[in-house]
Amino acid sequence: MMTRFPELHRLESGLRRQGFDRVIDDVVERGLSADDAASSLEYVWFASILDHLNLRPALAKFDGQAHTRTAARFVEADREHVHRLGKQRVKRAWAERTIRVRDEHPDQAELVRTQASLKRPRTTIRALFDRAPDVLTAVKPCWVMSPLVVAQVLPPHPCFDVVVFDEASQILPADAVSSLLRGGQAIVAGDPYQLPPTTFFLSGSDDDDEEDEDDEEAEDGKLATDQQAALRRGQERSLTSGQESILDVMRVLLPPPHGTRTLSWHYRSEDDRLITFSNAQESLYDWSLRTFPGARGGEPLSHSLVPFRPGAQRVTASNPDEVERVVELVIEHARTRPDETLGVIALGSPHADAIAEALRLARAERPEAEPFFAEDQDEPPFVKNLERVQGDERDAIILTTGYSKAIDGRMRYQFGPLAQEGGERRLNVAVTRARRRMTVVSSFGGREMDPERLRREGPRMLRDYLLYAASGGADLGVRARERPPLTPFERDVRERLEERGVPLTPQYGASGYWIDFAAMHPERRGEPVLAIEADGASYHSSHTARDRDRLRQEHLERLGWRFHRIWSTEWFRHREREADRAVEAWKRAVRERDAAPSPEAVAPSAAGGRLDARAEAQAAARRGAPWPGVERGRPIGEYEQRDLRAVVRWVRADGRLHTEAELLDKVMSALGFKRKGSRITAAIREAIEAERRA
Repeated sequence: MMTRFPELHRLESGLRRQGFDRVIDDVVERGLSADDAASSLEYVWFASILDHLNLRPALAKFDGQAHTRTAARFVEADREHVHRLGKQRVKRAWAERTIRVRDEHPDQAELVRTQASLKRPRTTIRALFDRAPDVLTAVKPCWVMSPLVVAQVLPPHPCFDVVVFDEASQILPADAVSSLLRGGQAIVAGDPYQLPPTTFFLSGSDDDDEEDEDDEEAEDGKLATDQQAALRRGQERSLTSGQESILDVMRVLLPPPHGTRTLSWHYRSEDDRLITFSNAQESLYDWSLRTFPGARGGEPLSHSLVPFRPGAQRVTASNPDEVERVVELVIEHARTRPDETLGVIALGSPHADAIAEALRLARAERPEAEPFFAEDQDEPPFVKNLERVQGDERDAIILTTGYSKAIDGRMRYQFGPLAQEGGERRLNVAVTRARRRMTVVSSFGGREMDPERLRREGPRMLRDYLLYAASGGADLGVRARERPPLTPFERDVRERLEERGVPLTPQYGASGYWIDFAAMHPERRGEPVLAIEADGASYHSSHTARDRDRLRQEHLERLGWRFHRIWSTEWFRHREREADRAVEAWKRAVRERDAAPSPEAVAPSAAGGRLDARAEAQAAARRGAPWPGVERGRPIGEYEQRDLRAVVRWVRADGRLHTEAELLDKVMSALGFKRKGSRITAAIREAIEAERRA
């Protein structure tokens, strides 16, 4: 023991120099053990830090409710700045420039005015652009056209300040050159993991050229198929100088991070399980997308397995039993969910053609479902093969493979375009088209596919996706991400609220961005009613107040979430009060959810197949917007404008863009009006215009 005195003296002197005299004296006086002394020292250390922080004015004066009000004022001011004042500034700048250019070029202005007044203009756009370029670009500063139309319509010299390419992964470099020549700058936007410009159908059917994955019966033809594919790739390289699209060219010329900016927020999917599979794939997005969990709960993803019937299935490019099942699902959707748009994606052209023909015959036997298939809708139902679907999206998607087993029930490892180079990009397009729900139809499950016989990424990914769909979006296999452990603050919040009866799911979500706590409905398991967020890592990970306090919450509210914020400083100081506020927010959210019309059993009305007021209410309930409390079925003259404006806001709560005609129809339907009388139309249009000005 004597040999340790010098070291003990050195440690004691060091602690006393650091100001721990009273702590050391207290430990000695009470005769604490080594473990208790260490705990006492740790307590004093952290308590002193807390005292120090409380002395800082900004923290000592922190008021959570006042801070929330400040954030709310910022949100309103930012929204006003971007949406209303921004529009006004743009319109004003456009008007001032138009007047100035017309004054500077009166001859051009007169020429354009004369041509615009003629029923049949006497000059082409190209010739008119040559003679009046300044006035044309001032009056119409933004022109939208395809690259081929650019070459036909515009003169061959710079006409615009900026040229913007959308869906650039679909544009061949050679086709983009003429557009690039018409501008001084270029912005090229696209997804490198979507379909490239395809020459696939120039050499024949996709199923005629399908590549067999390690099928013993097809080995003799494999060499010829590979040679044909190599020849096609060589032809493409000679045409595109080694790059598939103008997007690829720009990524080479302007590599990240200086010339390329990645837009990581994903908006299409109303439930992040619909995009998580693609987000998780290393060959695709590799967890780079920032997605957001949906508020409806349930399972947005399902797998319909068509059973094998011995001797009934033929070795064809389209499985007839699968065709029948898809048609059944389409008719069921038209009957039970007429408010949700629908698309059918087949992995081959013959399969898509077979489904379209079978659906035509089924529709002839069910005239009551025909309004659902009307072509004059903004998003009519479609049946398309994989190569034609990029850019499309619908509320619900049915993805059908069409691939059959052999007559004896053995797997046939033939996957057409998916087995070719880049097949994973084709599958990525197919599995990311749904906004609300995805149903996968196939005649085999993922576990029936032998991983050892899947050499290409496309078929391997198909196997994983079938397993993922069968699990309802829960099984990502080895690509699943572990949720980080809860912080002590989060554990304390969870314990306190669960003690008070609030059912919580911590870190709710599937694809990397998690809501701190999803408070669930007390009776309907798996149905979230409230997002409870703290000012922890997720909150502070946003780099700007706009992202942190407006955009993220706005998007989650569009998905149907209601919000409650817990500030950590307030929780530490007033734990019981903050717990009471959170419980009351949860109870209020439950009451609002229970008061909203049920989203089940949606049926079309008898009048022209339009949704009646109840069905329209159900559609908005699925979007999470509570009915504003306006009584339905009253004469139009009894509604004040504030009531009509509230219904307009309710209709627009789905976050989509609506034409004035669509808003008019939906507001009328929501209020129970069947006919468009002049007084009804005028009153509702006035409310719509008032909301747009607000």
